[in-house]
Amino acid sequence: MPIVEYLGKVPKIHPTAYVSPNAFVSGGVEVGEMGAIFDYAVVRGDFSTIKIGKNSNVQDCCSVHAATTPAIIGDNVTVGHGAVIHGAKIGNYVIVGINSTILDGAEIGDNCIIGAGTVVTPNTKIPSGSLVIGNPGKVVKQISEAHLATIKFSAESYSQLAQNYKKIIKT
Repeated sequence: MPIVEYLGKVPKIHPTAYVSPNAFVSGGVEVGEMGAIFDYAVVRGDFSTIKIGKNSNVQDCCSVHAATTPAIIGDNVTVGHGAVIHGAKIGNYVIVGINSTILDGAEIGDNCIIGAGTVVTPNTKIPSGSLVIGNPGKVVKQISEAHLATIKFSAESYSQLAQNYKKIIKT
């Protein structure tokens, strides 16, 4: 697995975290307990820092980059396939849908769902408990208890999946 020191910045991967051997992680990156970075994801902390919280997963083909602002992904977050997080802050218990883009300075509150293909423009503040869709992303309603259960189930499922891969794939 390419875990690369960049100009003295060494990624810190928690021993319980899983990083696919096909992912690329470099620079000032921290992956928390039971975190996961899946195949072909790129997590590049060269300009600033990136923090991926406990039980959070970055799925296949995602790009997480810290620009002039850090990229912070809270606990129990699912970053869906092909999503881009660029210098943004994601709260706890969030799903970032497939092929979504969260841009510089944007802040996503806790307990949110960002729908597939949504673009959250720079410096946008999304309040906790929001369901956001569109380009540009707009809050369309508050999430329900069923949505919250889905968010939790997603984080738990991917955490278990990552642990299964960690046992199978010796890196």
